[in-house]
Amino acid sequence: MAQHAPTNTSGIEAHNASVVVGAPISSAIEKWRGAIGQDRVIVDAQERRSCAANAIDSDVLPVAVLRPENVEQVQLVMKIASEHQQPIYPVSTGRNWGYGAASPVRPGCATLDLSDLCEIRVVDEELGIVELQPGVTQGMLADYLERQGIDRMVPVHGGGPDCSLIGNALERGYGLTPTTDHFLAVTALNAVLADGSLYQSAFHAMDAELIGGSHRWGIGPYVEGLFSQGNFGVVTSATFTLQKKPEHTDAFFVRLKDQDQFEEVIEVVRGLLGELGASLTGVNLMNDRRVLSMSREYPRDKVASGGIMSRELVDEMLASSGATVWTLAGIIQSPKSLASALRKHVRRGLPTGVAKPLFVNRRRISLGRRLVRSVPLGGSNVLQQLDSIEAFLDLAEGKPRRVALSLAYWLDGHRPDLNQSLNPARDHCGLIWYSPLVPMKRETVRDYVRMVETVCEAHGIEPLITLTSLSDRLFDSTVPILYRKSESGAAERAQACYEALFDAGKTLGCVPYRITTKSMQRVTRDGFDTHFDFVSRLKNAVDPNGLIAPGRYS
Repeated sequence: MAQHAPTNTSGIEAHNASVVVGAPISSAIEKWRGAIGQDRVIVDAQERRSCAANAIDSDVLPVAVLRPENVEQVQLVMKIASEHQQPIYPVSTGRNWGYGAASPVRPGCATLDLSDLCEIRVVDEELGIVELQPGVTQGMLADYLERQGIDRMVPVHGGGPDCSLIGNALERGYGLTPTTDHFLAVTALNAVLADGSLYQSAFHAMDAELIGGSHRWGIGPYVEGLFSQGNFGVVTSATFTLQKKPEHTDAFFVRLKDQDQFEEVIEVVRGLLGELGASLTGVNLMNDRRVLSMSREYPRDKVASGGIMSRELVDEMLASSGATVWTLAGIIQSPKSLASALRKHVRRGLPTGVAKPLFVNRRRISLGRRLVRSVPLGGSNVLQQLDSIEAFLDLAEGKPRRVALSLAYWLDGHRPDLNQSLNPARDHCGLIWYSPLVPMKRETVRDYVRMVETVCEAHGIEPLITLTSLSDRLFDSTVPILYRKSESGAAERAQACYEALFDAGKTLGCVPYRITTKSMQRVTRDGFDTHFDFVSRLKNAVDPNGLIAPGRYS
């Protein structure tokens, strides 16, 4: 149980009474105050709890929160940390909800909050190369590009405009824009190491910035990957390549009436992705409960505590919403001259018996809105659907939207205002993301879906399943483990569900690409020895005292 911090800094405790940090942290805090300013070193217990708020029920608090405003101050912070052997946990904006937010992996760390480092610098407008600092959010970059008249897309995801671009890229997040894998948009980076020294990508160190911004691999061993899902340094800026906005975007939707059609479509999706290449920028497959979480309020009064919606209730909600057992949603981006041919290709590719795809673009959405205004019967439901489709198109074209954030609030039985800034961690939402990679093979996907449904039902967790194409060989599946923090035992059930999904998925060959801070010990516990033994040897060479993010993916 967390204790209240004393009013002075001589005995600031970490997340429980058994971890007490004394003179070293007290001395470090005084030096940090002198280096970066009194108001940028936070030791107040309430503010530390606010900083460490998370949706996964981790109780690890930082011993202090440090908020530098430039790279030089980051260097000073690390030099003082090295002098006093004080572990540091860097975060960009701390909004990786469902994975741990800004809560450190281990107690005893001072959180290094980089959200005030928010400079945007255009390296080359013609080539679409920009350099960003960790505090730059999707919304900041989108606004900047619009003000400057730069016709490029932000590599967005569903977390919304308040999330850091560097933070998501370093976690190897993904989205629906042509640069699906966001770390692949990063071509170079700068970082502060544990001793306060600087790292710079190879070509940038050779004053060849334009080449370094255009070519990811540099010269010699590729080192940048160590900073992705790693703890080798504090990344203070990264160079991104931004894709041009497409001339035309179509979203398409296919309703799949049963499990057989769903399985048949897996092979069709694989074929279309291989044939159409970059024109088919992404495909989502969502099960019925996941679609209902986007379109219907949760029926709290019809679901027992610790249980899930019955099959009968799900079928009733599907009938009233027009949804089906599975829904396929895809994005096509191309020159206008190719749009019609691509739509025909998708139609021809779908198997006999499957409903024809519904194609929607900006022009058709505008037409739909005009029709609703002239014939208002049932208009509110239609407008809600049009809003959801438009948000899907926005994400595909690099415009940040909060559309996915309402999911974290679903069990409460109401929808938050997506026009307002939201923070599920500080709003006491319960959310743990299980995010395994799933080979795009019919039998594997079938077994995976059955496994998730079985495990989630056994733990009283709604099995909400999405499969998102990362290539023509692989899906990433996202399963949000939702729970109510106010419900006794719910957090424990949710964590047990996560662990059970991890174990059962591993037996199928489906392993998460990303892990929550509460479960990171699994990477050294579950048979990754040959990989992480080597990582540890590298880590010991550059950070022998383990000062940067101890326990993170190691």
